[in-house]
Amino acid sequence: MCIDHGPFLLVQGEEEESLAEINAILVLADGLKLIDVYGKSRTVVGMISEIDLLNRRIVLG
Repeated sequence: MCIDHGPFLLVQGEEEESLAEINAILVLADGLKLIDVYGKSRTVVGMISEIDLLNRRIVLG
């Protein structure tokens, strides 16, 4: 079996976003705070429903 070593994807509905430059994900009461390698942060509304390590996906529900 070959394992992909690419970036994780953040999946929300039909949308997929690469987390290539994301350094940290913090869980907040109303969503997630994404902090990139440059220290910039932004908030995503939703909660984690699945983390798929094999397919490198974090799915929001």
